[in-house]
Amino acid sequence: TPARVSETVLLFCQGIGLLPSAPRRLSGHGSTGSGGSLSDSRRISCSSAMSEKLYLDPSLQHHIVDLENCGPVSVFLQGDLEKHRDGVVFLTVHDVGSTYMSWKYFVTDTSMEDIRRRSLFIHVAIPGQEPGAPDLPEDFVFPKMQDLGLNLVSILDTLRIPRVVGIGDGAGANIITRFAMCHQSRVHGICTINNTATASLGRFMERIKEKMKAAKSDGRHSLNAINLSTFSEAYRKRTEILEDLNKKINVDVLLIAGMKSKYVQDTEAIHKEMSAGLCSMIKIEDVSEPLTETPARVSETVLLFCQGIGLLPSAPRRLSGHGSTGSGGSLSDSRRISCSSAMSEKLYLDPSLQHHIVDLENCGPVSVFLQGDLEKHRDGVVFLTVHDVGSTYMSWKYFVTDTSMEDIRRRSLFIHVAIPGQEPGAPDL
Repeated sequence: TPARVSETVLLFCQGIGLLPSAPRRLSGHGSTGSGGSLSDSRRISCSSAMSEKLYLDPSLQHHIVDLENCGPVSVFLQGDLEKHRDGVVFLTVHDVGSTYMSWKYFVTDTSMEDIRRRSLFIHVAIPGQEPGAPDLPEDFVFPKMQDLGLNLVSILDTLRIPRVVGIGDGAGANIITRFAMCHQSRVHGICTINNTATASLGRFMERIKEKMKAAKSDGRHSLNAINLSTFSEAYRKRTEILEDLNKKINVDVLLIAGMKSKYVQDTEAIHKEMSAGLCSMIKIEDVSEPLTETPARVSETVLLFCQGIGLLPSAPRRLSGHGSTGSGGSLSDSRRISCSSAMSEKLYLDPSLQHHIVDLENCGPVSVFLQGDLEKHRDGVVFLTVHDVGSTYMSWKYFVTDTSMEDIRRRSLFIHVAIPGQEPGAPDL
């Protein structure tokens, strides 16, 4: 629960006279406290108005675009619109039981660093599915999957973006596939995760329950259950598009599926239906939700796919070496995921952090990673972090980059200590 931890850290710091100007963004999750400087009057609470504001991630640009037969849709831009409008732009759509933040977290993963610096990401929030969103109006008619796929093009028109790479997860994969079928001239290609092109068999309800449970356990802002049920019902009523894929898609397609997912056979059915050489399929071992369980492997395949269609040629490949199998299309056997020892040793050096090596008495050389401006904050607020056994300094890095830490992060320096040999990808001691 990073949001709750960040709240209590801020309250503690302000209680000892630090970070007085940082606003409190309280989550409203249940907490109890006793003794010390966190008195009853300062316990965590949250108004409805605060809840509705929280989902507007301050690191993203928020736009509202009116889509025909769909109503107003929020889109969140990650990256520089003016710089990348005519370059590489990704259009993302999230799954049922998830939010646009799943794509935001994926894009901020260290494995996406090279793609992120060269691209713009447009994250579509399906109506009413933003974290902390209020109930949809009683007279709101939830859009059909076909209407969403057809009218996403209005987002491109509004932002004056000529073409995109579409990427979608679960229900979002189905929507982005429909988008590509309707607007081939506006799409470089599409990458889909756990996609299905058939009518509903009702299996997604179990997936929704798992995602809701995971979201609750990690403290991210909750989905509106009423709004979620309307999205679920609309997705359940989706029409089959499998037989039309080969007729209406002539752009490159990358299919990614978790080997433990119930949608592997659906992905295989799409791959079988598509023309040879146009569609590639990657199955990732030991996972069911590749986007959240193995972001590094998803980023690898997305980069390989983009480079296969002539995009991001200067982005270096950072391959993880985890097990995957591929077939067909532009991801040939020679480009399957592999990793040398030298690459493995380089991976843990997160390019967004300053790396220093300090020799500690009776301990040897220890890596420390600075997150923030050393010169600016040296005499101000500095946090020194140490990770757990079985974890790495990256656990603290991810915590600090969580949106709930935005106000603290801008005013502080974080020094993350890596216990010897515990960096991700480190060689044997």
